[in-house]
Amino acid sequence: MLKSLFLFDMTFWLYLAALALYIAYLFVRRPVMQFAPAGHPVETYDDRDEGWASQLGQVATLVTVFGWIVNSGALFMRAYERMQLSGTFAPWSNQFEAMAYVSWAIILGYVLLEMRYRIKAIGAFVVGIGFIAMGAASLLPYRYQTAEPLVPALNSYWIYIHVSVTLTSYAAFAMAGGLGVMYLFKERAERKGKSGGIAAAFPDLETIDELGYKAIMIGFPLLAFGIILGAMWANYAWGGYWSWDPKETWSLIVWLIYGAYIHARMTRGWEGHRAAIYAIFGFLMVIFCFWGVNFLLSGLHAYA
Repeated sequence: MLKSLFLFDMTFWLYLAALALYIAYLFVRRPVMQFAPAGHPVETYDDRDEGWASQLGQVATLVTVFGWIVNSGALFMRAYERMQLSGTFAPWSNQFEAMAYVSWAIILGYVLLEMRYRIKAIGAFVVGIGFIAMGAASLLPYRYQTAEPLVPALNSYWIYIHVSVTLTSYAAFAMAGGLGVMYLFKERAERKGKSGGIAAAFPDLETIDELGYKAIMIGFPLLAFGIILGAMWANYAWGGYWSWDPKETWSLIVWLIYGAYIHARMTRGWEGHRAAIYAIFGFLMVIFCFWGVNFLLSGLHAYA
C-alpha cells in the first residue's frame, strides 16, 4: 500500500514540476520574425527553434513523460495491491484511484498531442489539468487513498471496461476544457491588440478550436459506450438496466450536453468563442458528475 502511495506522491510533484516548466517556457520564448507576402514583418513562434526556450520545452516534455511513467507504475502497483486484497486488479476502484487514472489519461493524451502537432504551449493548460486532478486526489482523506476491499457489486469483470472507458472519456473532455480556456486567453489578447506576450506563443485560434473539437469527438462516443456498459453491469448486478441513480442520471446529462455541442457545431456552425465557452461548461458538468455527485448525492454509486 505504501509503495503505491509513494509513487502517487512522486507523480504529483513531477506533474507540478512539468507544469512550472511549461509556464516558464511560455515566458522565455522569443518570437521569430517572418515576412508576410506583402513584405511586412510578422511575429510567429516555432517550437523547433534552438535556444533557451527549446531546451526548456524539451525538459518540460521529458519531465511530463517521466511523470506519466511514474503514474503508470503507481497504477500497476495499486493493481497488484488490489489483486492481493480482493482478487480484482482494476486500479480505479475508488475516488482516489479514479482521479489518478484520469490524470494518467489526460497526460497520455497531451503527450500524444504534442508528438503529433509539436505544440508545447498547450502543455501549460492540459498538463495543468492533469496536475490538478492528481492534486485533488492527494487532498482526499487517507481512508480514500487506501485500497479497501471491494463491495460485492464492484468485484466484477465489468469494472475493467465500464470504469476505464468512462474515465477515459472524462479525460478527453478535460483536455477540451483546457483548450477552451486557452482559446479565450488567446482571443482576449488578440482583441486587445497584443501581438506579443504569452498569448502570442499559443497556436492560432483555428488550431485550438479544432483540437478541442477533436477531443470532444473522442470523448463523446467513449462516454456513450461507458453508459451502455454501465447499464449492462447494472442489469447483471441489480437486475435492471436503469434505475435513475444520481450517477446514471448525471452521466446521461453530460452525454446530452456534449451531444448538443456536436449537433450545434455541425448544423449551426458553432465554432470559436461559443464552442470554447461550451467546452468549459461541459467540463464543469463532468467535474460535478465525477466529483460532486459522489459526495453530495446519495445513490447506488455512493461507494465510488
